Amino acid sequence: MKSLSPRRSMSACVLAAAATAALVAPGAASASLGTQCSGADIGAQGSSLQKVAQETLWDPGFNTSSDKFACSGSQGDKKEPTIVYNPSGSGAGLRSWGAEPKVESEINFSPTNAFVGTDEPPNKGQQEEILKQESTATEGTLLTIPVAQESVAIIVDLPEGCTATSTAAPGRLVLSDKALQGIYAGTTTKWGELTEGGDALTPSTCGTDAIIPVARFDQSGTTHIFKRFLNLINTAGLTTASGTETWGELSEGKFNTVWPTAANVEKPAAKGGEELIKKVAATAGSVGYVNIAEARVGDSGAFVPPTGGPGTRTFWAELENGAKGSGKKEKISYSDPAINGDVATLASANCAKTAYSNGANPFPPPSLTGLWNEVTTSVPTAPSPLKEKDYALCGLTYDLAFTEYHLLEGKGATLEEATAVNNFLSFVADKSGGQALAHGDDYEALPKAVASKVVTGVATIGF
Repeated sequence: MKSLSPRRSMSACVLAAAATAALVAPGAASASLGTQCSGADIGAQGSSLQKVAQETLWDPGFNTSSDKFACSGSQGDKKEPTIVYNPSGSGAGLRSWGAEPKVESEINFSPTNAFVGTDEPPNKGQQEEILKQESTATEGTLLTIPVAQESVAIIVDLPEGCTATSTAAPGRLVLSDKALQGIYAGTTTKWGELTEGGDALTPSTCGTDAIIPVARFDQSGTTHIFKRFLNLINTAGLTTASGTETWGELSEGKFNTVWPTAANVEKPAAKGGEELIKKVAATAGSVGYVNIAEARVGDSGAFVPPTGGPGTRTFWAELENGAKGSGKKEKISYSDPAINGDVATLASANCAKTAYSNGANPFPPPSLTGLWNEVTTSVPTAPSPLKEKDYALCGLTYDLAFTEYHLLEGKGATLEEATAVNNFLSFVADKSGGQALAHGDDYEALPKAVASKVVTGVATIGF
């Protein structure tokens, strides 16, 4: 998506809200930064989950909004530095800053790679590798900045000639936690094994067809979110080509592209969420995972009406988000990844009331310089299933930046670069700026508890 389409242009009401925001200059610029809007044009790369937000909401909004943190020609120095985002994937983004690089030439801290988008926040080892790129490795200078919430949709392409329905989602299937985990663990292998929520396939012979799980080709932040979720459902070790690993271990670093042997996952030939969508749309009997923003538009709308959606072969499924009662009286509830269901019209990701956890540690983590790699949705209390008010398979997406870019000056970092990163991410974090744009456009603004930390943390970006 290289241009701003009418479907994804910023709504007039959001721009009006931004225009009515108090037109006062942000707090005095840091002594280690240039004045607001005096920065350079910059590039960034990483998370394909952020592709739609960066290319159609935040990047153009930064140069058109009246928000006090934007640079649209009326704020600060009145320059309009531009942002060009390359949705290369979370793994490529992390490697470009020195986390598990394949080759030294991948590493780039110049203005062409001024910040990194990722849905796989760096773990301790990856954080240390990035900090080693500084002239003096300085703990507490790398920021992991949540920028939005997003839901991961499970897209379905039924076997040839088949349709489906369920009690909870007429014209589509619903998936329990157990069934979803089983598909990617290799223990749920036939379409006829999906019976929860009144699931039924027509004709009945469709039930004997194999389910083909599709996974991302590349190291992916969407995969990280997905596997972290599966780890809530099953914490046991799984047999893989790399040994016995848990879903949690398979979510990070070199194991991100590794899957249980029994699942026999298929992969597209190229990286990115769009390639996964194409693979599922071209593979009868397959299932895949992709963020809802891409699912709406991917492969010419294969999973939304009129091509896909309820009553067709291709759609996204509702997922289990809670249960009441037990035994025969247990009633499982299901939820859609979008607040308006499987339709083509844009809406918010269904994550506004989704609860997050940080493993054994409090959520949210105390600061943006800490570790966010264990953050996922709420942890179930065994033996009960997940209990979420909204969609359970949501995640946070992040941008990485530095508090002291001068420590990377020898690798190309500049004062003008740091200034532009500070200005842009301040706009993204502002509730009247980037957060207002995310809400309603297949993303969701950050939870309040996280948003306050982000505003404080972004202000520390400096040279």
